[in-house]
Amino acid sequence: MSSINQAGQFPVADPAAPFADMAALRSAPVSFGYYQEDVARRQAAVEHNRAVRKGPIGWWNRHPALCTGVSFVVACNLGLLPLVQSAVLTVLRNAF
Repeated sequence: MSSINQAGQFPVADPAAPFADMAALRSAPVSFGYYQEDVARRQAAVEHNRAVRKGPIGWWNRHPALCTGVSFVVACNLGLLPLVQSAVLTVLRNAF
């Protein structure tokens, strides 16, 4: 049903194989989503989420000056950009 490519690394679909053979469900690997490492990973994530935090969570709580600066830049940009655009267009309209 499949063959190895020229380099001998990856299986490729055989162009001569009929579609029914390629679409057969019996040839597909079946898993039910339960692996031992998934259970261990989930338990570690639950323990991490239930841990007692010693400080603020999130960069916005750890860096209040940076958060204030970003907020100020966004507010100025939103507030002053139309004003600057209007002034530039007025100057260009009157200059030419």
